[in-house]
Amino acid sequence: MSDLLRSPKGKVGAATAVGLLLILAVWFLLVSPQRAKANDLTAQVSTSRAELAQRKLALASPSTNVTVKPSDVYRLSKALPNGTDMAGILLDVNRIAGQNQLKFQSLTTSAQVSGTGYLEQPLVVIVQGRFSNFSRFLGDIRSLVLVRGQRLDARGRLYSVSTINITAPDSPNTFPVVKATLTLNAYSFTAPPPATTPAPSTTTDTSSSGTVAAGANP
Repeated sequence: MSDLLRSPKGKVGAATAVGLLLILAVWFLLVSPQRAKANDLTAQVSTSRAELAQRKLALASPSTNVTVKPSDVYRLSKALPNGTDMAGILLDVNRIAGQNQLKFQSLTTSAQVSGTGYLEQPLVVIVQGRFSNFSRFLGDIRSLVLVRGQRLDARGRLYSVSTINITAPDSPNTFPVVKATLTLNAYSFTAPPPATTPAPSTTTDTSSSGTVAAGANP
C-alpha cells in the first residue's frame, strides 16, 4: 500500500481523493446551509405574498367578518367622548399634575380644529415643578390611551402634545424646578354630516299655444 502511494499514479489518486473530500466538506459546511436558507427565504416570501393578497381582499370588503364587541365601543367612547367636556379636561390635568407633584397654574383654550370624524381642542397648559416630575406627567398624559397587542387600552380620553417650552421657574424657586408651557390637544368624536341629496330640478313650461292680448282675459 505504501509503495502504491509512493508511485506517481498513487500520488495523483491521493491528491484527487483529498480534493474531492475538500469539495464535499465545503458543500456540506457552506453551500448546503446557504441553499437551505435560500429555500426558507423563498417559502417565507411566498407566505408573505399570500398574506398580503388576503389583506388586500379584506381591505376591499372591510365589512366582511368584522365583529365589534361592546367593550370595544366602550373603550373607544372613553378615548373619544362625544363632546369637549372642559370640566373633565380640567380634572384630568389637575389630577395628573397632582400625582406628579406639579403645580397646575393655568389652562387656556384655543379655537377648535375640525378633522374627519373628530374635533381637536388645543389647550395651553402651564405647570411648575421638578423636571423629572414633569417628564412623568407627560408620560401619564400620553399613556391614557395605548394600543397593546392590536387592542385599544383606554384609561381616559385621548391627548397629544404639540409643543413644549421649558423656562425658569417663578421666584423664589430654582433649578431643578422648571416652568413648563405645553400645547395639549384633547380629542372628541363628531359624527360625519349626513349626506345631502340634491333636490330634483324642475322646469316650468312657459310656452303657450295661443296669444293673449294685453288687458284681455285668456
